[in-house]
Amino acid sequence: MDRMAQTALNSLKMIMENQTATSHNLANINTPGYKQDVAIDFSSVFLSRNEGIEPRIVSSRNTGGFSLEQGQMENTQNPLDLAFKDEGYFVIQPKNGGIALSRRGDLQTSENGELLDGAGNKILDNGLAPIIIPAYRSITFSPQGEIRVKALGDAPEAPPQNIGLIATYKPDEGVRLKKSLDGHIRIEEIDADGNSIEGEIAPNQQSELLTGFLEKSNVNAVEEMVNTLDQQRKFEMHIKMIQLAEELDEAGASLMRSPGM
Repeated sequence: MDRMAQTALNSLKMIMENQTATSHNLANINTPGYKQDVAIDFSSVFLSRNEGIEPRIVSSRNTGGFSLEQGQMENTQNPLDLAFKDEGYFVIQPKNGGIALSRRGDLQTSENGELLDGAGNKILDNGLAPIIIPAYRSITFSPQGEIRVKALGDAPEAPPQNIGLIATYKPDEGVRLKKSLDGHIRIEEIDADGNSIEGEIAPNQQSELLTGFLEKSNVNAVEEMVNTLDQQRKFEMHIKMIQLAEELDEAGASLMRSPGM
């Protein structure tokens, strides 16, 4: 009966992880460039006998997977909205530090002129430095990420100035991307001991940008709601299994205590 309960508890853990991913997806259904969280790499782990505990085989998974499917394109005609024509990522500095990748292209400038995305993460240049945008009359972005502005102090007939290059990254074949615990996308590498480590992000400027477009989230609301209902049913089923295992265990113990046994 112990093994029956252990199996049910292990399944409950998986269901709760799925529900967490589903909830996160639904919460970000309107976030530009958001990539749907998905469960990946189911496997089995053998737990050997240790300090009297019976051996177990339990399910395990690697978290951090996400859908690469492109979201729908929205034509906003906003010069600060950028989207990737196909594969590619902005290189950003999240609020909590470090370097990460993002498809979010609703850009804005801070009070001191730093170029940010809609979540307040810094958009970096090809030297991995923050981009400072001067006060401008107009701003344009080339498909390669070159930033050209007509500054407020320039004469109307003056040509736009090239003030920097937005860092973009297109993964080479075989490169593994993974969402970290903070929700940002990073490169995953495996060290000599088989442990997952964060790889270095080096902009390669191989992606093409579209100006005046936003990529929407690739989350399917109907699909996520169906998943929620399915996970709820499975959760209830496994709770009943644990209760049944407890009842069978108590019945067996009662029989063992009966006179004549």
